Amino acid sequence: MSQDISHAVQTLLDARRTGRQATPPFALKDRAAVYAIQDGVAAASGPVAGWKVGARTPTAEPNPAPLLAGALVPSPARFDGKAMHMIGVEVEISFHIVRDIAARAAPVEREEALAAVGDAFVGMEIVDTRLADFKSAAPEWLLADNQMNHALVVGDPIANWKALDWPKLQVRLVVDGKVIVEQTGGLGAIDPLRPLAWMIDHAVRHRGGLRAGQAITTGSWTGLLYFPAGSHARGAFVGLGAVEASF
Repeated sequence: MSQDISHAVQTLLDARRTGRQATPPFALKDRAAVYAIQDGVAAASGPVAGWKVGARTPTAEPNPAPLLAGALVPSPARFDGKAMHMIGVEVEISFHIVRDIAARAAPVEREEALAAVGDAFVGMEIVDTRLADFKSAAPEWLLADNQMNHALVVGDPIANWKALDWPKLQVRLVVDGKVIVEQTGGLGAIDPLRPLAWMIDHAVRHRGGLRAGQAITTGSWTGLLYFPAGSHARGAFVGLGAVEASF
């Protein structure tokens, strides 16, 4: 690990430990540096609980980030909203991994990738940041900070997920009894199985492999929305299940 990468890792770890946001200490030149920082933070935090991945369009390169140890929280979840720098909420389709795939150089084709997946579930990503003035931070630093992940709330399992017509799913986000989002579709990637398969291949070829018990969440259907401490959020895919969190 280079001196710069080591410094960046320690900066983010200190921000997590103290609760004090940090200013990015230098510019990140490429994805290799971003992933090295992610891996360094993860190595110091315990076994990776899973991955978050998102793509803005059906053909865009996905952005991956680890879910650190302890990030998976069952619904209904409760967080200390007053201790968070911001409370971001995203309603997502997530998946549990049920089969190990050891690290290797050979690609993981889609069929093998999906064979490692067990159930799907309604997920709610909770977003916070370790970076000061995050709105002005370079995208590479947001990704190095695990794309601002705080936790992934594990909601209801989704039956027969392989047969779903993804673009026609109806998603709803209700906060404090008020409907904030109610729409059909909304995922930038359209089909969550594409970033899911991409993430599995990436984890196996570049991030040390995939383990049963990990989770992969595949991007927001509702956008990233912010709420104050004291809020209660409920996300649902109509007819499929729901997930809840209080702050």
